Amino acid sequence: MKTCKTFLATFLASFLLSSSLFSQIDTPPKPFGGNQWMREFICNEMIYPESAINNKEEGTVEVLLTVMQDGKTTNYRIHESVSPVLDREAMRICKLIMFYPAVRSSNYIINDYNIPVKFNVKKYNRNCKKKGFDSYEKYNGAIDTSLMVYPIKALDESPKPAFEDPEMDFGKFITENIKYPETAYTQNISGDVELSFIVEASGRISNLEIIDPLGGGCTEEAIHLLKQILWKPGILDNIAVRTSLSVKISFSLDNNSNHQYLPNNNNTTM
Repeated sequence: MKTCKTFLATFLASFLLSSSLFSQIDTPPKPFGGNQWMREFICNEMIYPESAINNKEEGTVEVLLTVMQDGKTTNYRIHESVSPVLDREAMRICKLIMFYPAVRSSNYIINDYNIPVKFNVKKYNRNCKKKGFDSYEKYNGAIDTSLMVYPIKALDESPKPAFEDPEMDFGKFITENIKYPETAYTQNISGDVELSFIVEASGRISNLEIIDPLGGGCTEEAIHLLKQILWKPGILDNIAVRTSLSVKISFSLDNNSNHQYLPNNNNTTM
């Protein structure tokens, strides 16, 4: 009888322990900006090799990498290959993506992450036209390939939004294109959304982080606006480099005008 009770107690203890372990909230590594942003960046950053287009090479390259406890990435390898040239392009893009580490039982852990990079010629051509890449004046000079990210103060030339209208600047673009979210409008929500990101040497933006969010759909609207802007990359020693930037996009309401939107000409900073 004593042996039976001992066995039962041990079984219950093991069951409770295993149940506790399974109930822990674990999260895999997460790319800056989330999975959707990462997929969009891959699509936008992709430079489909001309030889692969001519040879009609298509498919999905899977890049496997390891995200360390501090979020740094290492051990990049091709998990599923399509061709050498597509593999190289997929690897180039994936090395630009930053990650938050995986979490298990409230602790950061080392974990692998698989990134699928899809190559489709028709989709690539459609995306280039849709995003206006054909008319975008790309930087044709030397490009830094070290993956190092520089602050603005270290550069000879800071990144700048690339607008066709020479009179347009960042603040003016935001003022003319911002749409006050309905929820924020009806709930009288106002304030600043602060975002940080990297302007790649290609002029694309990557690795979005929300530094200071604002409710009522304002954060989403700020991200939507930011995604519409193409950039000229930062320059150091006549070489295009990756640059870290942060912006504040202000949402303000005029209390004396029945909640009509009040343009923030001087409050949108970069």
